[in-house]
Amino acid sequence: MGWNSGYTVFEATVVGAYDLGKLDKALLAVLMEPYRRTDIDSGGSCDLTSKDGKGVEQIVIETWGLEMPTNPSCESDADPDAWDAYHDAVYCKFREVTAHFGWA
Repeated sequence: MGWNSGYTVFEATVVGAYDLGKLDKALLAVLMEPYRRTDIDSGGSCDLTSKDGKGVEQIVIETWGLEMPTNPSCESDADPDAWDAYHDAVYCKFREVTAHFGWA
């Protein structure tokens, strides 16, 4: 079990900066730096979304300049494997960014 409250604060800060139109890669790096080599844990997620419906993972991935994995089509709604693969791909991309800051 990690530092859930740290993730709660991180998520709110990133979504808030994004909604203000102020978030870029440089600011994202500044916002992520205080969590370097901590045990920050996404268990503290409040599932916040931006005004345009993006979660913190998508905001981080796109702000870092990476491409979001392709979302399964509506026809895949009945296929849990397609959604599991999608979520795994999203978290893989998210970890690609967080690894720069020593997040576990």
